[in-house]
Amino acid sequence: MPQLRALEYGVPTDKAGITVRLGIEKGFFADEGLDLSMRTVFGGPPLAAAYDRGELHVGEIGSPPAITAMSRGARFKIVGGAMRRKAHLYLGVRSDIPDFRALRGKRLGLLSRGSCDEWFGRAIFLREGLDPDTDIEWVPLGGDYAHIIPLMKQGAIDACVVSEPNVSTGECDGTLRVWAAAYEEPYLPEFQWIVLVAREDFIRSDGDTIRALLRGYERSARYAVEHIDEWAALYCRCWALEPDTARHAIARELPHLRVDCQIDMAGLRKVIELQQRLGAVTMPLAVESIVDLRFLPAALERSPLAAAAAGTTAL
Repeated sequence: MPQLRALEYGVPTDKAGITVRLGIEKGFFADEGLDLSMRTVFGGPPLAAAYDRGELHVGEIGSPPAITAMSRGARFKIVGGAMRRKAHLYLGVRSDIPDFRALRGKRLGLLSRGSCDEWFGRAIFLREGLDPDTDIEWVPLGGDYAHIIPLMKQGAIDACVVSEPNVSTGECDGTLRVWAAAYEEPYLPEFQWIVLVAREDFIRSDGDTIRALLRGYERSARYAVEHIDEWAALYCRCWALEPDTARHAIARELPHLRVDCQIDMAGLRKVIELQQRLGAVTMPLAVESIVDLRFLPAALERSPLAAAAAGTTAL
């Protein structure tokens, strides 16, 4: 049997990349010749720095911190689109807080300053008439982000901008109420959120490995949406979720997911515009300069589920 190539895959939180975890368990990446493991670097900017320094060669990251880093010379490029194309982050607020005005002076837990939750939170608060610099106390959690819902339950924070399954965990146990989804049109336009990236030197030297990784990613994503019970069971095993909570988390996201690794180029332009408007990107930046799409997998033979969802639908 040929020896597998060891490769670390970067993720920005402990609960990111769930379908990659499923694909590793099912052997889909091993079928591509990869001994893939996952490494969590909490926070978008720290993860972007790890790619830039060469500590990680490939992985996923939110497009706002990725684009901000690349605009400042970080040495990686976008090579594909992850399942979460829309901004799958949700504003969750402690259940006893009645409205946006009552959020003034409250503590909002987030992954790190400069991560997607800050940028998206700013967009939501500005829309609702709050000054994100004076009305909200931002509380970067770093590694403690893994315990964001228990921290809210203990009173350490009052609100959060979080992804699944954290938001469903807090919603199902009564800790928080969901006030807004970042992808809702009043807050943000539809754009490409999570992107798959690779270091520039790795792109030059290991294109075949990147192709293999993307094939495994696509196969894992398609398998997950066609085998919801296995996907939910993995949530339960990894993070001790109740089965109903796991399925609730999946059901919220499922209509919006993409499984084909394709990039929404128009959506990436919107991210650049957002970051320029928020002051994170301070110079002109062409989207073509930050992507390399030569490694996208050829279209797989579509299953009945994927075929039914082709075209303008989510899958």
